[in-house]
Amino acid sequence: MKKVIVFSFIIALLASIFLIVFLTGNNEKSHQSDSMENLKALPYLTWVPAGKDIQKSGVIRYDHRRAYSGINLFNSRNLSRAYLMDMQGRILHTWEAKINEDDSWQHVELCEKGDLLAIVKDRMLVRLDWNSNIRWYQHLRLHHDVAVAENGDIYTLVREEESFSVSGYSIPILNEYVVVLSSEGEIKKKVSLFDIFKEEIRPGKFVEIRRWMNDSRNLKELERRRENNDFQFTSREPQNVIHINTVEILDRNIDKIGRKGNLLVCALKLDLVGIIDLENQKLVWKWGPGNLSQPHHPTFLENGHILIFDNGVERRYSRVVELDPSRKKIVWEYQSDPPQQFYSVSRGSSQRLPNGNTLITDSDKGYVFEATFGGEIVWEFFNPEIRIEDDKRAAIYRMTRIIDFKKYPFLESLE
Repeated sequence: MKKVIVFSFIIALLASIFLIVFLTGNNEKSHQSDSMENLKALPYLTWVPAGKDIQKSGVIRYDHRRAYSGINLFNSRNLSRAYLMDMQGRILHTWEAKINEDDSWQHVELCEKGDLLAIVKDRMLVRLDWNSNIRWYQHLRLHHDVAVAENGDIYTLVREEESFSVSGYSIPILNEYVVVLSSEGEIKKKVSLFDIFKEEIRPGKFVEIRRWMNDSRNLKELERRRENNDFQFTSREPQNVIHINTVEILDRNIDKIGRKGNLLVCALKLDLVGIIDLENQKLVWKWGPGNLSQPHHPTFLENGHILIFDNGVERRYSRVVELDPSRKKIVWEYQSDPPQQFYSVSRGSSQRLPNGNTLITDSDKGYVFEATFGGEIVWEFFNPEIRIEDDKRAAIYRMTRIIDFKKYPFLESLE
């Protein structure tokens, strides 16, 4: 009996020691991660340095023979405005609207009949008609992406400040939700992504949050934010434990990978691309840690592969990779020569075109280019929104080339 008591005491003592180490963060690994976490927390700038490319504007290269023709949809990150542009750089159509004077659109998505969905980051989702009349807007702390289902439902990403308990300690986090809206903007469903991804978060992350919360400078900043009625936590702080930046609805079954209606998502803070079953609220497929570094914008291809914009924060250059998800093997990649010439540290996107070319948005340069399967650049565009006084160019979060005119027949008259 005494042996049992002594053994139990030793176990309890060891558990207490582990808990103290865990919560105070006195471990070498968590300290070593600070400098990289600071790099990973770089903000999404609206204006970005133009550097030696300051004189470049609009379409500067167009190989008619090898580039894939279509209409380009994009928005300049500093404006509440979106454009349809032809391959030569001529503006074919413009949407523009503001609810508040300082609104700017992070991302836009084209809907049927010429409606446009526009994300005002951390504020609202706005739906406009072809003539820029506002049909509705929904106030949510949404960000990054929006996808429209076959039935017209709208899937988007929303952050909420919450807390959960670790060993009796309350740990604040920025939780992510997939929110499903009707075509008229009414909330139909809301699913917590922290519940789905919490097993993928390294325990040291919660140590970082607790240490951050014990820093008097941070407490003063939180008090300032409370006084100003600002959000307590931003995407740049350790409370941002998942940071989902993409949501795509699978339009067909992919054997052993996912089923129609599942969601393809990208968790930047986890270096992870995954497929989630929203109905059963579980992660059914994942890949990325050890291979990706702060990725963006995974998309399913016709061949069942996944195209991913891999930002490459650790290695300091970006690339675009095509992954065979069944083998979890990279079968193609694009990187520049030298590699450091192509580096978007905080965002980016890629789109595979029917001829095998890839349209790539280097967001942090306000630059978009089309590369062949062999890596030759056959189309280039620089955002013409420039501030000459400080050599800055407006960022472009994502450009989409519209090529399916059966889905958008109203665009045929624009060509």
